[in-house]
Amino acid sequence: MYNLYEKLLRKFADALIATQLNNVDPSLNGGFLCHCCKNIHGRSIDAIYGLAVCYKRFKDEKYLKALISLFNYSDNVLCTDGGLYNDLQTEWRFTTTFHEIALVETLNSCEDILPAELVSKIKARIAIHGKWLYENLDEKSAANINYCTTNALALLLAGQKLNKEEYIKQSEKLVKYAISHISKNNLFYGEWQPHNQKSPKGCLGIDIGYNLEESLPAMAKYALASKNKEVYDVVLKFGLGHLMFILPDGAIDNSFGDRNYKWTYYGSRTCDGILPLCVVLGKDDPRFIEAAYRNLELIDKCAPNGYLYGGPDYQKHGEQPCLHHTFEHINAVAFAVDNYSEEYLSKPNVKLPSEDNQNIYLEEMNAYRVSNEKFIMDVSNYDVNIPYNGHLAGNSITLLYNKVTNKPYIVGAVGDYQLTEQTNMQVPLDRDHHRPLFPRFDVKVGKLTYSTGYDVGANLKLGPNTFEFSVGFANRNGEYLNDTRYLVKYALEEDYLQISISSEDEFEYILPLVNGELELENGKVTKEEEIFFLTPGFIAKEYRLKSVNGTIILKIK
Repeated sequence: MYNLYEKLLRKFADALIATQLNNVDPSLNGGFLCHCCKNIHGRSIDAIYGLAVCYKRFKDEKYLKALISLFNYSDNVLCTDGGLYNDLQTEWRFTTTFHEIALVETLNSCEDILPAELVSKIKARIAIHGKWLYENLDEKSAANINYCTTNALALLLAGQKLNKEEYIKQSEKLVKYAISHISKNNLFYGEWQPHNQKSPKGCLGIDIGYNLEESLPAMAKYALASKNKEVYDVVLKFGLGHLMFILPDGAIDNSFGDRNYKWTYYGSRTCDGILPLCVVLGKDDPRFIEAAYRNLELIDKCAPNGYLYGGPDYQKHGEQPCLHHTFEHINAVAFAVDNYSEEYLSKPNVKLPSEDNQNIYLEEMNAYRVSNEKFIMDVSNYDVNIPYNGHLAGNSITLLYNKVTNKPYIVGAVGDYQLTEQTNMQVPLDRDHHRPLFPRFDVKVGKLTYSTGYDVGANLKLGPNTFEFSVGFANRNGEYLNDTRYLVKYALEEDYLQISISSEDEFEYILPLVNGELELENGKVTKEEEIFFLTPGFIAKEYRLKSVNGTIILKIK
């Protein structure tokens, strides 16, 4: 009888193998064809570790055959200097660090059961990747800080495997650099460049999805492999700081992270997952084991046929699953299965911090989390690097979650969808109904969207669970349309959220609801339509509301 971790591991592996190309062309054989993006993603080769653990666990030769073919395919993205292309349509190569980790973990786990010829080839590949990473990727490179954490792990593992003391010393330098980036609320920062810079509002570069699914798991693995208590203690502090962002249904609340254009509700599009972080820290706090299990249950729901969709409503809306999600997350599941006993892979049934009542100001992100017995609400005026990332400011409601129904009602993320990372993101099939999921006012001028979600200058007056402010129109580049401003008030009551809006002129307000009911006290509905948004993957009912006498008052119940 397999547990949920083992079931999902096998489900992911079987789904990937079903897409593996064979007997077509030497340059394609062994690759996983993404039916969504119609290509072979370069980083799909990272799944070698997940396939190896499947072979070890389930004793089925098909997993060995698949991993050998996949390893052979990796020649197609390998450069002569030892670096790997992220994709054959991009020159980005720092993702070599992820494949190095996967290769060393494969040998650490399965060297004694793999064919000698394959082991020899993998060791040779570890050597050339390790040399490239040692020479080309450090804290001064043109990359966000997640690459410092993952390369610290990659060089540690490679140094241990190859007896390269210089790699281990470099890994120590990188991890010390990384753990120094701890904010006032124990959040990991540096997800933009330079890593230490602050925005005009004093905010730091923080992405909850990347932190929980990539950087913190890498640091946790580092602490485990190096037996470094100092690093472990800081990772535990980081973990406790981020635990509040695991929602009661297991989702990762990345509604106001600075790279949340890749938010998938359960995580982030190009990361492995939270499981390694949680199982490593689980010995000190069962809430991490609980968070991991709930997140795994959500991931399982988003993978009905073995392919991990980018959000809960992708399949229902007719969107295809990009393979990125599956070949990334299989390794996190594999790590947990490969290294931890049933005690760490079972649900302890304890409360998460998000289930408590909270009233928190995250100064480093200029964002608020308020909650009561029934609702969780996030309000964001985060101003880090919006032109590139497109995340929300303007005191936007980025999340409204009901703790009783265990459903999100509002799930904002970005103000408009752009292929910020073209080979790492998918395009919507139904463009006519592909619209953002946050409450707002907006207007289009040519190709530019001017939205209240981009107004970083919105002032704010706080009360007990209330927010009052005026807000205007801006685009992603920080350019304002005119001097029009609206007065807005949010009031989070016991059984509902009330939004009150007023202006000197008549206006239209856009309210997308994923769940919940709209009760209109003043104003009128002019249009009601079903929409969908890839980030983070929900269908919503979009209401267009018109003011009456310059006012709208509504309740979400």
